[in-house]
Amino acid sequence: MQKQRVKDFLNIILNGTALGIVVGLIPNAVLSTLFKYLGAHFAPNVFTTLTQAMYLFQFGVPVLVGMIIGQMLNFKAIESAVLGSTVLAASGSLTFNATAKAWTGVPMGDLFNVMLIAAIGALIIKLVKDKFGTLTIILLPIVGGLVAAFGLVTLPYMKNLTNFLATIVFKFTTLQPVLMCILIAMAFSFMIVTPVSTVAMGIILFSNENFIGAGAATLGVLSSAAVLAIGTFRAKNKGVSLAIILGAIKLMMPNCARKPQLFLTILTTSAITGLAGYLLNILGNKDSAGFGIIGLIGPTKASELGSTLLGIILAFFVIPFTVAFIADRIYSDVLKLYKTDAYKTDNL
Repeated sequence: MQKQRVKDFLNIILNGTALGIVVGLIPNAVLSTLFKYLGAHFAPNVFTTLTQAMYLFQFGVPVLVGMIIGQMLNFKAIESAVLGSTVLAASGSLTFNATAKAWTGVPMGDLFNVMLIAAIGALIIKLVKDKFGTLTIILLPIVGGLVAAFGLVTLPYMKNLTNFLATIVFKFTTLQPVLMCILIAMAFSFMIVTPVSTVAMGIILFSNENFIGAGAATLGVLSSAAVLAIGTFRAKNKGVSLAIILGAIKLMMPNCARKPQLFLTILTTSAITGLAGYLLNILGNKDSAGFGIIGLIGPTKASELGSTLLGIILAFFVIPFTVAFIADRIYSDVLKLYKTDAYKTDNL
């Protein structure tokens, strides 16, 4: 029974984190490219404001994660609000720049720390809830602040975990180009369904002119989207399938955690798609490496950098979805490693 409770709690943390990330990122992922294009042709002030709003929406991810987890745990409004504020304060999305003597921000913060503090904060709030009586409105936020302070202590260590993963993937960029493209595509296809921010990883890894490596990273993200979109479609979750194509890939983090066999399909698809990206000369840079097909950022950037239209169509639309369909059928229907219901979501 205790083991089941722990499993249920961890599942809530995963589901809440995934849903919070998706809600916070979708507006910018879907509309930013469109707004930038429209703003370049007419009403630039209007579309600049709209673009900024979509970008700023991402800063709400830590709060959203905390509040959604609170709702899933049947917290009261104030308890969910405190958890959301706790996660925001500890997320690393807001940091003090001593040189500029000002607070600066990055969207989301560190997602490993977000999950850690969301879990710790939720446990402590469950422990003290209903024990403060009429002083709850004063004491509960103070408890949240203390947990957030602990989160600021763990933040550097969680960031080091992200940097460690970046170091491993960076070694792939020093390999022979074919092998590099395959391994980078596989790495990014894996990371997009974990708490790792592929956008941040893309910026860290491809600030140089490794355009072919960045293109492979883009195709890796796309490969996960292709597998998960096809899988959820087969599981009769057509709305989720569309959401994944539009950018909600991390919505499937709980599924991949529960059924790691899904990574066989994802990694197979990304390896073949990464190889195709090399052969078709699909290019990218730090701005597109972590996005895949989301907002058409990957195909647009590849076109700008000189990839051919035929190559883009094949690499972004034909090959990954074809390979994903075949690989999914082989692993699920032929080898019986998982059933179609492995793609069903329970966080919507």
